[in-house]
Amino acid sequence: MAEHSVPADRTGTGDVPEEERARLATAWAAAHYFVSVGRQEWLFRTGMTAEDVERQVIASRYLFITAWNPPPGDTPRHLNDEAQERLHARLHTLGLAFHPALGCNNQGGMVEHGCLVLDATPEQADALAREFRQGGTLFWSADTPVRLRMMWPRPPQADGDPYTDWVGQ
Repeated sequence: MAEHSVPADRTGTGDVPEEERARLATAWAAAHYFVSVGRQEWLFRTGMTAEDVERQVIASRYLFITAWNPPPGDTPRHLNDEAQERLHARLHTLGLAFHPALGCNNQGGMVEHGCLVLDATPEQADALAREFRQGGTLFWSADTPVRLRMMWPRPPQADGDPYTDWVGQ
């Protein structure tokens, strides 16, 4: 996502230390996310409603996901782009509409390309996150604040952000 994507193994815990999981959750919650619709980009953020986005692309549920792994700089850009193309193909196979999107840290750096997926179920969202080895996604229902969905168990060091859900086991 916007700070670093880190691979999660099939249990959702990966080899990421608890302190790093907590740090990443804080960074991802603070990041800025943008979806491209037509010739314009629309901002959305964790903990805030995404009214502008929802006016542009009407759906019941929204999922921001990327296939970029692991942290930028460790994997060549072309491999991350290939993974993103596999994600696009998977979304087409599932019949899910999506728009190009990206996440970046709140200073405008560390850009990762992704998708804003329309009307995925929570089960589909989690399955895609596991399939593409993501530590977290953004997932929310229309007219509600954007939520960060972490695929790991909540570490004791994690802040108490009310818009972060720790769904890992």
